[in-house]
Amino acid sequence: MTDWVLIIIAAIACYAFVSYLEHKKKLDLIDRGLWTPKEKQEKPEHKLITGLFFFLLGAALLFGSYFTEPDLMSGLRISGLLTTAAGISLVIAYIIGNRIRMPG
Repeated sequence: MTDWVLIIIAAIACYAFVSYLEHKKKLDLIDRGLWTPKEKQEKPEHKLITGLFFFLLGAALLFGSYFTEPDLMSGLRISGLLTTAAGISLVIAYIIGNRIRMPG
C-alpha cells in the first residue's frame, strides 16, 4: 500500500516541478518582451491523440493482465482501468470541445 502512496507523491512532485519550470520560463519571456499571450494555444487534436494513446495503453494493460501471474494481475488491471478511463475522458473532452467551437 505504501508503494502506491509513494508513487502518487512522486508524480505530484514531478508535476509541480514541471509547472514551476514552465512558470519561470514564462516570466523570463515576459521580462525579455518575447512572450505573446496566444503562444500556449493547444491544438484540440493533441487531446484526441493523447486520449487514444492512453486508451490503447490501458487496453493493452488490461489484455496483458490475463497472461501474467496472479500476483501481478490485480495491479495491472487497476492501472489498465485507470489508464483507459483517462484516455476515454480525453477523447470525450475533445468531442465536447469540438461541439462547443462549431457554430450552430
